Amino acid sequence: MKKAGKGTVPVLRNNLFVKICLSFWLTTLFMIGAVLTFDWATETGPFRTKHPPRPGDPLHAQARAAVWIFEHEGRPALVQFAGRGVPGGFHGWLFDSQGAELTGGSAPAGSADLAVLAAGPRGGGSVSFTNRDMTAIRVVGSTGEVYALVALLPRPPGPPPGADQPPYMIGLRLLVVLSISGVICYLLARYLTAPIFGLGASVRRFASGELSARFGPSLGRRNDEIARLAHDFDSMAERIESLLTSQRVLLRDISHELRSPLARLAVALELCRKQSGSDLSNNLDRIEREAGRLNDLIEQLLTLNRLESGISEAKKAAIDLAGLIREIAEDAAFEAESMGRRVEVTSCDTCLISANEGLLRRAIENVARNALRYTGEGTAVEISLRRTSDSGKPFARIAIRDHGRGVPDESLPHLFRPFYRVGDSRERDTGGAGLGLAITEAAVRLHGGTVQASHPQDGGLMIEVLLPIQ
Repeated sequence: MKKAGKGTVPVLRNNLFVKICLSFWLTTLFMIGAVLTFDWATETGPFRTKHPPRPGDPLHAQARAAVWIFEHEGRPALVQFAGRGVPGGFHGWLFDSQGAELTGGSAPAGSADLAVLAAGPRGGGSVSFTNRDMTAIRVVGSTGEVYALVALLPRPPGPPPGADQPPYMIGLRLLVVLSISGVICYLLARYLTAPIFGLGASVRRFASGELSARFGPSLGRRNDEIARLAHDFDSMAERIESLLTSQRVLLRDISHELRSPLARLAVALELCRKQSGSDLSNNLDRIEREAGRLNDLIEQLLTLNRLESGISEAKKAAIDLAGLIREIAEDAAFEAESMGRRVEVTSCDTCLISANEGLLRRAIENVARNALRYTGEGTAVEISLRRTSDSGKPFARIAIRDHGRGVPDESLPHLFRPFYRVGDSRERDTGGAGLGLAITEAAVRLHGGTVQASHPQDGGLMIEVLLPIQ
């Protein structure tokens, strides 16, 4: 039994769906980050340089080629060469040291002055002189004559489409990428984990006693590893259901068959009492007690078999649980007087539930009598009934607590198993056959509730029953 608001699993730590979804999504984020980091390091993509460096070496090579053609092939060859344009998009004009244009083209205004400046004594070496639109390169020919090549500076290429977009556009695009990748990762994670969650629900239904729970048919034509796991679970569930059904049928048949010999034994016992003397009275009483215990055991087996088969599920009606608890406490208190013990009802809230009164009475009585048997002499068995809630739904919480020695911690999960008894409780004078709490658990489960055992801090044993309120 889980109390409301407690025992919830941390979603981000233990939820397989969240793990898979976040793993895929974080992988996408890392990939985007790696691409952006590479673009930033190489100055490509959104980090590319807006203005590429101006080419220099092709212009010097073109100037030397023009001078060589002029000196070796003459001016007509130079004019023809200059008419093809300068490779790379430069259009140049060759000047001599006096500023005369040699290519026969119409040079831009100011180009002759720039050429004289480059070819004059101030030029020196291969220094270039550049104004805002033109550049002039000093070239010395093979004969020692000085020339100057004037060329228009190329206009820097415009930024590529989208290069000058505002920063928020990059963020918007990143948001779109993350949204689309998030949806895809969500769908993929759901496709992988939804069958696992469905299989887990079927396992819980099967563990709660619904032996007909199956999951394979709901997967349709799916044939991956999860589908094969579901089919393996269905095969296991079918086999377990078959074995348990056979066990219940065998137990029921044996119990029924034993009742007839017991009835005849009771008749024979009465005849022996009439025909025998007082010297056999003690032995006959012993036989009668053992026969009665055997008859009670058979009745408990039949009751447990009916509960586990769900036969009594339809026989329910609205009952006042508080009144039922008071009646059970009064009956238990009457028995407790002869044992030097007490029964106290510490709280009793009004609760109306839908239940089979006979089964529920027997379930609670089993726990109360078991507590009376093991509580310490002079102590009280405490019974409480409180309204509570679990996951927003109203429940009735019945707690029955004794002040005995309790049971080992490792025995708590097994107390409600049929025929399970703890250590010294196997003695016939104090312990039963181990069916009382098993009947309680089956009856409570049949009513949609749960039951659990725990150790209070100050000792003893507490049995808590949680039943849904109508």
